Amino acid sequence: MNSEELEKRFREFANQAASFTRETMGSSVLGGTDKSTLAESNLEIAKTIFGKWCIEIFVILYGQAPIGFEKLRRDLGSISPRVLSSKLKMMESRGLVQRTLIDSRPPGARYSLTEKGLTVARLGEPVFLFLSYR
Repeated sequence: MNSEELEKRFREFANQAASFTRETMGSSVLGGTDKSTLAESNLEIAKTIFGKWCIEIFVILYGQAPIGFEKLRRDLGSISPRVLSSKLKMMESRGLVQRTLIDSRPPGARYSLTEKGLTVARLGEPVFLFLSYR
């Protein structure tokens, strides 16, 4: 596929995604369809979900889940246990990460993406493909 065809397919995909958003949202979500209100709401979601360490956690869980806390911490590098715990709890509260307790000695937990988290990861793939294009 040449670059012109690929560019056209990305534009078509973006138009389909925008149409899906408008059809799904209606006027009752997030206080209406005012672009500035939507942009502010989207910015807050992006800051929360894609803040420091969250993208890295997403990538590791997408590729290696389920994974234990210590393995996840080691794979992330310089993150403190307190910060990792906080990020995982925030992502869990948003329905993106699932914590499964393991009945072992000592007790443990495994982390993985929920269906919602997997959907976010899959929706992000074409965005990153587009950004890496050229």
